[in-house]
Amino acid sequence: MRLLFLILVINYSYSQNSEFDEANMLYNEGRYIDAIDVYNKIIDSGLHSSDLYFNMGNSYYKINDTPNSIFYYEKALLLEPDNESVKNNLAYAQNMLIDKIESLPKNQITTLFDSILSIFSYEYWQFFTIFFQLLLVSFFILFFISKTSSRKRKFFTYSIISLFIFIITLIMSINSKSNYFESDPAILYDKEVSFRSEPNLRSEEIFKLHEGLKIDVKETINDWTLIRLSNGSEGWVPTCLLYTSPSPRDRQKSRMPSSA
Repeated sequence: MRLLFLILVINYSYSQNSEFDEANMLYNEGRYIDAIDVYNKIIDSGLHSSDLYFNMGNSYYKINDTPNSIFYYEKALLLEPDNESVKNNLAYAQNMLIDKIESLPKNQITTLFDSILSIFSYEYWQFFTIFFQLLLVSFFILFFISKTSSRKRKFFTYSIISLFIFIITLIMSINSKSNYFESDPAILYDKEVSFRSEPNLRSEEIFKLHEGLKIDVKETINDWTLIRLSNGSEGWVPTCLLYTSPSPRDRQKSRMPSSA
């Protein structure tokens, strides 16, 4: 049974790699829509990676689908925040947007904290937290079982240092995980979207935005969603004009030309 399970796992991994290589080959041949179909097939199988989302973003960028390209670049950055290639391509895609929203200014402490937090993904911060926790426990055990005062002082010092680093990595891990799981960004899909002061069509139109802009979802009531912009502005919009799903291709396919 174990051998059979191992064979199935190996075959599954080989299949995923083969499909990824096939999609990359289609992309290199300029068959971007066909490449997107294969990438989507991989995502449907449960595989998620920064490289996969990055290639998806590149494919959508090539067919001038700015909203989808930004969507997948953002997803790639969630998994690999320090990937410079993704950051650069995201910047290129954002330069094509009509709306330029200035973010609220941050103080130096917040800016420094966010910079440190973005160095690693939340999985790495969790790994560091567990590692220094184990290190801390090990030094405490060595402290208690040591016979000489010199060794006790040494392991006590190591314990304090490990405790300090453990606390830092724990804070980073909690914040990084919170950013990954609790943040709820969305991308505007329609060419032009009107935002209203209340969740109904009778309310006042307060501003308009255009496709491709990243916004944060605050809450949803019935078929309306309250969003917040990076400059602090808020407004209500019909939920159908946004997408937050990891795989918005069902809606996209209705706009895609058929593949050759």
